[in-house]
Amino acid sequence: MRCAITGGIGSGKSFVCQRLAARGIQVYDCDQAAKRLMRTSAELKQALTRLVGPQAYTDGVLNKAALASFLLSSPQNKEAVNQVVHPAVAADYLASGIEWLESAILFESCFDQRVKFDAVVCVTAPEHLRVERVMTRDHISQDKATEWVRCQMPQEEMRRRSNYEIVNDGKQPIDPQIDNIIQLIGEKERMKPKKKASNLQDSTKQTNKTTMQQTVLSIAGKPGLYKLISRGKQNLIVETLDATHKRLPAFATDRITSLADIAMFTDADDVPLMTVLAAIRDKEQAAQCSLNPKKCSSAELHDYFAQVLPNYDRDRVHDSDIRKLLSWYNILVSANITDFEEEMKPTEGDNIDDRKDAE
Repeated sequence: MRCAITGGIGSGKSFVCQRLAARGIQVYDCDQAAKRLMRTSAELKQALTRLVGPQAYTDGVLNKAALASFLLSSPQNKEAVNQVVHPAVAADYLASGIEWLESAILFESCFDQRVKFDAVVCVTAPEHLRVERVMTRDHISQDKATEWVRCQMPQEEMRRRSNYEIVNDGKQPIDPQIDNIIQLIGEKERMKPKKKASNLQDSTKQTNKTTMQQTVLSIAGKPGLYKLISRGKQNLIVETLDATHKRLPAFATDRITSLADIAMFTDADDVPLMTVLAAIRDKEQAAQCSLNPKKCSSAELHDYFAQVLPNYDRDRVHDSDIRKLLSWYNILVSANITDFEEEMKPTEGDNIDDRKDAE
């Protein structure tokens, strides 16, 4: 499930995200991600250089003054930059596996159209309080703070487009509102038909197996893969598939998916993930993927994947799906797991979804 947090300047989005973090919920920061990608993404650097000119970067370092001058010179320039930055941030978010996202311009940037969110939470506050917060935070005049607040999408419009509201007026406690929304979102998720499973978004679907010894797992919102160690009545004990071999509990509230339950969409019958992984293994001769899933372009991704699964569904398999799959492949190979057919084949055992009733 994907959830977005939005709200105008001074509303208190960052504070709400801090309270979510205190509950163990990671939130993807769009603003910070955009800055990071403009510094590190070769593809984005090339696109910005084409727009702004060679002065966009000096010795590989973003020239903020040149970019600001370009942005302020015309609305068309600002839109042109947005059209290369926002898609890059959207792809990075989808590849991150993080469920929650924070964006001050979720609707203005049309980010809600690039990514399908199951729930949008709007943080609101009275205008006078927002102005006071901005004045204190940025050490600016009341007139300037008011101008900043009013140049954004009206708060009422943000509230109308959102599913839930958190009122941060300094009077109503924040934590109970957050807990209530988390509960409502959880109930909404539990009521949805269980058709899809995994972080591979629209390119995967859950199989009809009812008995499965599920050993290699993905946990939504947490990076990497995990191996099932044991199961108890209230939780599972899993171990990270990396050099640390860290063990931790996974609870009924976590969204846990076995890689054995995943199939990739094709133009014909869906293909089990283990078969796709085996095809990558054979292509790479059981070595790490020759394509860097984090740095390669969209065209490179799809060219590579066409060699692995020629009839994959081009409409439902997205860049983020392929990046995630290749990242999983690298993790498995690093953990010396290459016999995917054996590791992920259906065997007698309890289903992950039955873990509450496990003895």
